[in-house]
Amino acid sequence: MTTVLVVDDDPIICKFMRLALEFDGLNVITSLDGGEAVELLARPEPVIDVLVTDYRLPNITGLDIVTVARRIDPGLPCIMVTGYAEFDIAVQAMSAGAINYLVKPFAPETLRVVVERAIERRRLTEEAMRLRVVVPLLERFTMMLADVVEARDVETHAHCRRLVSMADRISERLEMSGDDRQSVRLGACLHDVGKIAVPDAVLHKRGALLPDEWEMMRRHPELGASLLDGVEQWATAKEIVHHHHERFDGTGYPDRLVARQIPLGARIVAVSDAVDAMLFGRPYAEARSPEQVVAEVHRERGRQFDPDVADAFLSMAGTDAALDEVMAGGEVPMASLTLSPAPLQRA
Repeated sequence: MTTVLVVDDDPIICKFMRLALEFDGLNVITSLDGGEAVELLARPEPVIDVLVTDYRLPNITGLDIVTVARRIDPGLPCIMVTGYAEFDIAVQAMSAGAINYLVKPFAPETLRVVVERAIERRRLTEEAMRLRVVVPLLERFTMMLADVVEARDVETHAHCRRLVSMADRISERLEMSGDDRQSVRLGACLHDVGKIAVPDAVLHKRGALLPDEWEMMRRHPELGASLLDGVEQWATAKEIVHHHHERFDGTGYPDRLVARQIPLGARIVAVSDAVDAMLFGRPYAEARSPEQVVAEVHRERGRQFDPDVADAFLSMAGTDAALDEVMAGGEVPMASLTLSPAPLQRA
C-alpha cells in the first residue's frame, strides 16, 4: 500500500489531510513534530512514498525536512504546505527538491490531486531506475539465451547477432524511439527461442519437411512467445516473437494477420530474418548474393514484407556501412544488436 507522511503541528489540519488521503485508500502516517518526522523518514519500515509537510513547525522547518528527506531518499516526492504570505518559501522548497506546494487553505480535492500526481511521479522514477539496471542485464541474458538456441545449429550460430544488428539499423532508419528500438532488439534476439522445443532431426533436416514436421516447425513462434510470459520488460518483444512469421498480405502464420495488424517490430524482424536466411543460406536453401537478396526484397515488397520496412532496408543496402558489414558476415560485437530475416520458406 502507498504510504504518505503528513507533517503539521496543528492536529486539526493533520486530521483533515489524513481523512482526505485515506479516502483514496492511502496509508497515512501523521506527525505533529518535525524531529519525529525525520526519524520516521530514516526508518526502513514503513517505506514513505510521498511527504507532505507544513513549513512552520516547532524546532525545525518544513524546508529542513524536505532537505533531509531528499538526502535519505533522493526519489521521494515532497510537497510543501505554506500560507499566503509564504510564497517565497514555496520557491525555496522547490529549489530544495520539493515537486509541488499547497497554499492554505486548500480543498481536500486539491490535496488528493497533488498527492496522486506525486505518487505517479514516484512510480515513474522507480521504474526508470529499475529499467536502467534491468534492461542491460536482460539484453545480455537474451543474447546468451539466443546463443544457446543457435548453438544447436553451427551453420547459423551467428544468425541471432546479425539479426539484432540488422533490425536495429532498420529501426533507426524508421526513426523509432530508443525504447521501441530496444524492444525490437530484444524481439530480434529472441525471435527463434521457440525452436528450443523443435527436435534436432527436424531443425537440421536438409530435405523437404513432412506435413507433421512442418506443423512442428510452424509452432515455434507461439512456443517462443509462451516462454516469455510473465516478464513485463519482454511484453513487446513477446509480440515480435509471436508474429515474426506473419506476412504483410495475410498468408503468414500463426494468426494470418494482415498489414499493420502485425506489430511493427515483427514486420522489421521479418525482413531482417529473411535477408539473413537468404544471404547465409539454410539446410534447405542455398545462400544468395546481396544483389539477389535486394531483388527478392523488392519483389516481395507489399506481399511478404511491409513496404515501408522493405523500403528502409533497400534504401540502406549498399550505402549504410554498418548494415553492409553485417550483410557481409562481419563480426558483430555482443554490445550491438543483430538482425536476421524471416525465411521465405521456414525460419
